[in-house]
Amino acid sequence: MTEDTAARMRSHSIDLPAGRFHYLSWGAERTELPGALLLHGITSSALSWVRVGPVLAERYRVYALDMRGHGESIKPPPGNYSLRKTADDALALIAALGLERPVLIGHSWGGATAMVLASGAGSQQPVPAISHVILEDPAHTFGRGDPEQRAAAYTRDIGRPAEELRVELAASSPGWTDADIEGKIDALHRVSREAVVSVFAEAGQDGDLLPLLSNIAAPTLLIRADPSLGSLLDEVAWEQARRYLPAHSRAVQIDGATHNIHRGMFDAFMHVVNAFLNET
Repeated sequence: MTEDTAARMRSHSIDLPAGRFHYLSWGAERTELPGALLLHGITSSALSWVRVGPVLAERYRVYALDMRGHGESIKPPPGNYSLRKTADDALALIAALGLERPVLIGHSWGGATAMVLASGAGSQQPVPAISHVILEDPAHTFGRGDPEQRAAAYTRDIGRPAEELRVELAASSPGWTDADIEGKIDALHRVSREAVVSVFAEAGQDGDLLPLLSNIAAPTLLIRADPSLGSLLDEVAWEQARRYLPAHSRAVQIDGATHNIHRGMFDAFMHVVNAFLNET
């Protein structure tokens, strides 16, 4: 993490209805700007956005939430990891910060949460006004069967020595900076195996999320990783998602990008995001 990035990033704790949460901010003091809320993927944390936050802060007040069970936020027991609950956490933060029509960005599990939040699925509250929704290779289904087996690829690195993880991430994650790698290691040392398995068990109860796209009122940008490099959207899902997208939306595939697009191909990710925000 550069000194400039570190200087602009602020750490906060806040009490929300579900408990105490942690979030990071960039440019929060610039109250004349609109807001943007960033939601990370599973086994990551708000530190996932250490490069995105400062760039977006040129035009937004940026907030990145440590989602429940992750980072420095509340670690509830199993039974508390449905997508509706994670969406309600984000909704509560939007209200607590007084954000009016924020941009909502979600990666992977955070993208699934963003779809539930922006569509109002399963909510007893009015759908919040969102200016734009950006879904980065979102998880749209969490599979069936044994959640421990489905979560195995994500739980295997939890708590492993930082020295081992650092070497492996540097070798397997082209395009990641030292800040990206250190943020992921920190996240893997804070999340629990129980929380990750609970996400797969409980988020999976919602079935396929892609039909929710048609209930989102805001212009939506759907970004797909390279399907040959592990995108969560196969060809069938990609075509379905494009049909469901609301008006004034875009679907963009970034060739050469792995699932963690904003870390592995940061410049391409920001180019697509900024073009969408400028056009809509």
